[in-house]
Amino acid sequence: MRSGGASPLKGDITVPGDKSISHRALMLSSQALGTTTISGLLEGDDVLNTAKALQHLGVNIRQSNHVWEVDGVGIGGLAESDSVLDMGNSGTSTRLLMGLLSAYPFTTFFTGDDSLRSRPMGRVVTPLAQMGAKVTARTGMKLPLSLTGSPDSMPIDYHLPVASAQVKSAILLAGLNTPGITTVVEPQPTRDHTENMLRYFGFKVKTEKMDDGAVSVSVRGYQKPEYENRTLTVPGDPSSAAFVIVAALICPHSSVFIRNVCVNLLRTGLITTLIEMGAKIELHNERDVAGEPVADILVVHSPLKGITVPASRVPSMIDEYPILAVAAAFAEGVTVMEDLAELRVKESDRLSAILESLQACGVEASAEGDTLSVTGGKPRGGATIKTRFDHRIAMSFLIMGMATAQPVTVDDVTSIQTSFPNFVNLINGIGGHIRDLRNPTVRRHHEPLVVAVDGPAASGKGTLARRIAEHFNLEYLDTGSLYRAVGMKIVYAGKEPSDVKAAEEAARSIDAEDLANPRLRQERIGQAASIVSAFPEVRQALLDFQRKFAGSSRGAVLDGRDIGTVVCPKADFKFFVTATLYARAKRRHRELQGQGIEVIFESVLDDLRERDERDEKRSIAPLRPSEDAFIIDSSTHDADAVFDLVRQVILRKYPALAA
Repeated sequence: MRSGGASPLKGDITVPGDKSISHRALMLSSQALGTTTISGLLEGDDVLNTAKALQHLGVNIRQSNHVWEVDGVGIGGLAESDSVLDMGNSGTSTRLLMGLLSAYPFTTFFTGDDSLRSRPMGRVVTPLAQMGAKVTARTGMKLPLSLTGSPDSMPIDYHLPVASAQVKSAILLAGLNTPGITTVVEPQPTRDHTENMLRYFGFKVKTEKMDDGAVSVSVRGYQKPEYENRTLTVPGDPSSAAFVIVAALICPHSSVFIRNVCVNLLRTGLITTLIEMGAKIELHNERDVAGEPVADILVVHSPLKGITVPASRVPSMIDEYPILAVAAAFAEGVTVMEDLAELRVKESDRLSAILESLQACGVEASAEGDTLSVTGGKPRGGATIKTRFDHRIAMSFLIMGMATAQPVTVDDVTSIQTSFPNFVNLINGIGGHIRDLRNPTVRRHHEPLVVAVDGPAASGKGTLARRIAEHFNLEYLDTGSLYRAVGMKIVYAGKEPSDVKAAEEAARSIDAEDLANPRLRQERIGQAASIVSAFPEVRQALLDFQRKFAGSSRGAVLDGRDIGTVVCPKADFKFFVTATLYARAKRRHRELQGQGIEVIFESVLDDLRERDERDEKRSIAPLRPSEDAFIIDSSTHDADAVFDLVRQVILRKYPALAA
């Protein structure tokens, strides 16, 4: 992909759920008896690999419309996997699961992709071996490896030679299934998400600050929190927000508001550093969510100056050094980043990758030992970056290309899926210009444009779709009206919506007059439509009609529940418009009152809730955004704001359509 020529960045956005918290949410939900319902989980490859691994270990995990349910098995309740656990690119998943399994008397096999198999696991193997686990691995303690847990696991008092939240967490998770008290002493504080979440699930954890600045964390084994069904919301990932923050800082006239971001003090080193460099960053609406501090972040374009970033800040921003190096390239003076040895054992040798990439873009940079120095100015860009399958290198230098004199190209963006699946869509949606060079976006005049707009009931998708069609002179089809027409024919024929055969016959007899019938908007017709739309026979009967419409020579806009996923999977643009249940119910209630229909708000709310459940649970094409959809939360945006955003996205890809 290539990035260049960004507009001023403007937007009110959210970023994916925090990856570290997402891993721990799944793992610790498995250890607490009861069902935990998780929203906001990062659905990137790394976290999905954690979920798959837990399923192989006997944990029942379900997902519907981005809400996850985990049935806890309790301490000691995991089962031996009948297959190798493929952890993909996730070092966090691997190290934490090794800790969780170290007291089980069976053997577990771990492997991963080329990048993960090149990373050493010795730091976590050493303490787990002291607790009784046996590990067999390749030279250098690299994957593939096997771990055989010990039924006689012993507690330890382990002093970390190097601060590492992953190693600390692995030992604490091992301690949950080990008699006695297991203690980890870290030379300086690292991410405490494991401790916070253990407490949230009812486990007792003791944390003490020592005189020398070290931190001692202890957990007693065999704790049994009470059986309880819980809910957990994962806040936005500050490491993902970091890319948007730096993009707004380096692109003139930018102003971006990022909602619901984790601002744990052990994760905000980048924000502290950028503010010291002169960044205009403000935290709003600070609050606590499931033991984690959360806030909304306002960031405004600012001139930056070089500073020295102390070694003590490394644990609180270890993943943010690539994007900090990009910010430093635009800062006045020299920025010095100390003690970056940990970067050499990440997805790649990140320190070398950062240095090589900066220099390729014309930035004066050097590394002495583990200290990186960057002299800022106006970077030239114009380079092709070798990402080494490192998602943070790929994203950082796509951000850099937004403000360099010449565009920046990265050779491989597939790794971005591991942590920030919607990165390109989000950045382009607020003013970026990132292009996929394998799929040129030069549009011929005669090619019809197809736009898919999906979303739940009363999200505003219909209003948006009609405006897109009118603005770009496209044909418009409300596919929901097809299902309403089926429901109408059944209701007025005196039949039940649950009659599958009658519904299929009705679907095959629809004509243009049915789609224009004013009865379609009746509430009972909408209820019937939601029922019949779940029948595979009805959906198949209407599929050809919809696809033929999408092939209009004028181009077409279709809105519904499965346009981007089933009807038009190759649509030029896919938008998924959503909103909170309460916001949608308010809109629908207001709409019905405007039509002179007296209805109680609570009944509208219950009706939408029931529709959502049916749409999400149907076996054929359940309601969900396609993987490449541009997701828009319209809860706090009016129809004009949503349309303006979509219009910008379309014109940014196809500027000629402005005519």
